[in-house]
Order: sequence, then C-alpha cells, then structure tokens
Amino acid sequence: MKVSFIIPAYNVQSVVCCCLKSILPLLHDGHELVLIDDGSTDKTAEIVHDFIATENVPNAIVLSQTNAGQSAARNKGIQMATGNYIWFIDADDYVDTSEAQKVIAFADHAITSGKQIDAVVFGLKLDKEQTSVPYPILQNVEYETGINYFRQSNINGTFRTYPVNKLFRTALVRQLNLTFPCGRIYEDMQWNVQYFLQCERVLQLSLNPYHYVLSNTNSSTCPSRIQERDFQALTAVEEATTWFQRQDAQTKSVEEAFHVLVFTFLSSCLLKKYIPLSFSHPEAIEYIRKTMQHPLFRKAVRHCVQHPSIGLRRWGMALCIYFSPRLSRHIIYRMM
Repeated sequence: MKVSFIIPAYNVQSVVCCCLKSILPLLHDGHELVLIDDGSTDKTAEIVHDFIATENVPNAIVLSQTNAGQSAARNKGIQMATGNYIWFIDADDYVDTSEAQKVIAFADHAITSGKQIDAVVFGLKLDKEQTSVPYPILQNVEYETGINYFRQSNINGTFRTYPVNKLFRTALVRQLNLTFPCGRIYEDMQWNVQYFLQCERVLQLSLNPYHYVLSNTNSSTCPSRIQERDFQALTAVEEATTWFQRQDAQTKSVEEAFHVLVFTFLSSCLLKKYIPLSFSHPEAIEYIRKTMQHPLFRKAVRHCVQHPSIGLRRWGMALCIYFSPRLSRHIIYRMM
C-alpha cells in the first residue's frame, strides 16, 4: 500500500518545512510526496526544493503552476499521484508521524486481509497557541458502504466535509472523475458528499494524526472578519443538493442525514461565526438573516426539528431557529 500526500502550497515559506518534516519518515517508508506550488510570490518553492535536496527526500514530485487556488492545486495533485491512496494535507498544517504510521498500518492490514477499503477516516487535533484539542472524537468502526458511514456519522455529528482527515482510494477518485470546484472556498463540501455516497467499505479510526493549525489570522474563516465570500457556503450546499437530487433511490435513502449535514455545515460555517460578530458588528445581523432565510437551510431546520435523535445541541438550535428566528440569535449565542 502506497499513500500519496498531496500538498498545495501558496506563500507558506515560514511553515512548509514543519509540514514536510512531519511526513519525511513516511516518505522513507515508501510513500509519496506530491507538492504543488500554486504560484507563490515568496520563497516557498525555493525552500521546498532546498529541503528536498538537503534531506535527500525520496519519492518527491514538486510542480509549480500559475496561481489558480487550492482546488486547482489539489486537482493537479490527483492527476500526478501514483499511490494507492490520497491524503490531502494543507501546507500550514502537519501530522503526528507515529499516529500517521498507525493509520496507514491499520488500512494496510485491512487490505492484506482481503478487504477493499475505499476510505479511511480519522480524527484530527485543533492546534491553537499552546493547546491541541482532539476533534472530533471517533471510535474504531468499519462500515460496509459509504452510505452507511454517511448516515451514521451525520447522526453522530462526526461527519466533516474537509478532506484532510481521510484517505481516499486513488483509483475510485479517478473513476468517479471527482475534481474540486475552482475559484471559491468551501470547495470540499460536494466532493466529500459525492465520494462517500458512491464508495463502498469505510474504515473509521479513533486516531488523531492530523494537526490543524488555527493561528493563521489571514484565514478566510477568521472570526473577526465580515466578508461576502463566506456565503459561498450557500453555493456549496446548493451544488451538493442539485447533485444529490439526481441520484438513485439508494442514495436518497440517506436524505435525513443529508439534511442534517446541510444544517450542521451552514451553522458551522456561517452562524457560528456571525452570531458572535452580530453583537459588535450590526451588519452581521443581515448575514444571519440571509442564512436563516435560505430555502435549503430552512428545509434542513424543519427536518432537524422533527428528529431529536440528531443530538440535543443541534436539535435545540433547530428549535430556536424554527420557532423564534429573531430571538434565536441570543439563545444560540449562549448555546455555543
């Protein structure tokens, strides 16, 4: 079993070496680095090439392209990967090497036992200043199909639309012709939905090898910034819903889980940010109204109100929004 670590890199000269050092032992184990420099204007490309030469890094593919965004870089990495599995890593994050080796060993054991594993899902750690918090908390579970995983993980509240806490089978990614949409954020919403609703066996592990670093104040999700492009989250949901509605009866059997995902995703991307901001930035109230009045969000809210099994916190949020949209801002703020 060979893993291709796909790393898009753009102006990360101060942190990219930390990322590369964390996967260096894995490359010596026979796995592969596919790093796409997305038109960096700093010394990222130079630092990467120096690191590869100095550390005698094996199995490294480094390409440079005109700046086109993270999605385009990931898509190029998918084209270049030669591993059996793909692991997407952001260049300003890093992995716990020993934990990552355990993830790969678990997957390899399952494969050598005669099982075809289409995806491996694991937790990560949120790093902020001196703290590192496991998130989400997972258990070791094997799902016969991606549909089963999608249904149960959304009910459990553990499904995440980012790709960095997963291994994807390269051949299936190419068979499904999956690409990340270019030119916007929240590009991985539909990608993950499409993959898991069309894949088979999923291995979920209680390990947390990926360190997601929260210290980047220029991040598009920085909580102190109000920006229109945050509402590309609504576009992502609209596109995922359009795809979902075209699928067959088996896929539509997870419609309940899909509504829960829409509610959780938009609440996390928009309400979690703009409700706290609304108490100091009056214009944020309009952003909250725009989210709560979106027809897909309203439909998801109605669905969640009818299903307390989704968890007390999400059910309580849905009830607040459904029965009292005006007061819900104050109530939800205290629930967060």
